[in-house]
Amino acid sequence: MAQAYWQRVEDNSALYLTGPKAQQELHENIALCVHEIDEMVELDALRGTMPPDTHSEYGRALNASGDLAYYDTPTRYSDKKVAHSDFHDFESCMRYKGWERVVYTRYQAAAKARNTYRETKQYRDTGLIGDAAIARRMKEIQEENDHSARINE
Repeated sequence: MAQAYWQRVEDNSALYLTGPKAQQELHENIALCVHEIDEMVELDALRGTMPPDTHSEYGRALNASGDLAYYDTPTRYSDKKVAHSDFHDFESCMRYKGWERVVYTRYQAAAKARNTYRETKQYRDTGLIGDAAIARRMKEIQEENDHSARINE
């Protein structure tokens, strides 16, 4: 998949879950989903999620051969399907936790996300935020320039 972004599925959670907290939540959910899917694979608890059409002319033959036993076929309760698990792969796990992938995002949202990421990373690395962080970064740039100037002498 090409570069994709994660966003909250529901608007109301996207409004209050922003900035560093959203990043932390996303990272935690990614780690949890990876762990849960790996665990389910080890336990052989994941099954195929898209069974063949059981109402086709081959339905009886597939059932008789036992091939349908591999699929986690949802049962019906009135007009609703009843699934046997909350998710079946990484994407559906992230969806279950309230995230979805988007391929395109508005420029303003992408720029804000980049700035938030940089500020959060800087805060984690240095413990500084806002004007203090900017002053420290300017000092680092000046030291790098001074060092470069001394190398050429």
